Amino acid sequence: MRSLLVAGLFIAALQGGARAQVQCNLASDLGGKTDANSIGLLERLKGTVAMEGNNTCSGALVTFQGRSSSSPALVLSAGHCSDRGKLRLPLKTGSIAVMAHGEALYRTAYRRPLTLDTGRTDAPRTCIEAEEAVYATLTGGDILLLRLTETYSDIERRTGVTPFVISQDSSFSPGLAIRMPSSLWQTDRECQVEATVEKLQEYGWLWGPVLRLRVDMDTCIAPQGVSGAPAIRKDTKEVIGVMGTVSDASAGPCELNNPCEVGADGSVRATPKDQNYMHFVHQLYACLDASRSLDLAVPGCPLAKP
Repeated sequence: MRSLLVAGLFIAALQGGARAQVQCNLASDLGGKTDANSIGLLERLKGTVAMEGNNTCSGALVTFQGRSSSSPALVLSAGHCSDRGKLRLPLKTGSIAVMAHGEALYRTAYRRPLTLDTGRTDAPRTCIEAEEAVYATLTGGDILLLRLTETYSDIERRTGVTPFVISQDSSFSPGLAIRMPSSLWQTDRECQVEATVEKLQEYGWLWGPVLRLRVDMDTCIAPQGVSGAPAIRKDTKEVIGVMGTVSDASAGPCELNNPCEVGADGSVRATPKDQNYMHFVHQLYACLDASRSLDLAVPGCPLAKP
């Protein structure tokens, strides 16, 4: 979890009209540029989200298939990006809160400024604000789902941005081409699925199944702060997962920032440096009510409960 070791800074910005002041980072090297590479990157970043502050992360504006455009908008990221929980993990300048195994947040008040990439050269980034952690956990998976103060329609009218759709697929073939855009770093990495791993352990958490990405592709190596970035299928453009953890080979297998793969017989496989893992998101569909809102009381919902 490389993002756990990085501290960031908010940059104050006032969103126009009668909207309240929120803090986000509107700085962009792409503003006003008209060359093909810049325009292409702007378009690929459209709909991605930066989460800055004590725990810097990436994310994306998302929706579920069938969810109304008049519904409150949602942002998907990684659970360890919430800066909430019983555990305290060290930073160079302090510490952050992280949820322990067995812990979960559900419909919890959660005010946090976020930065949304618009894809526009005249105004590449804008402020949005979360008001609730709809769901967050590091149990079974590393997932954070935030509800915003605006609806999808509000955001589209104001920025032109529409959400990515979360995929219902639960199986992905080796070699599947995906991309991993990060608003935080203003990059879009090309990746490929290598395999599905049934169990992955790190520190006190056990996850699975998860997707392992190929590490022999330099463009897919994820720096600090890419946690929570969406894994987007290049063919369907749907979100199939979120960036969870990367091995930095700084300690023994299964220790913090050094995830290990656990076999059916309990054997442990150490992971090489820069090995990336993505967390599935299809399981969220099993917990949706008739309005396509998350409800842990839905029969058969597999998500960890608070």
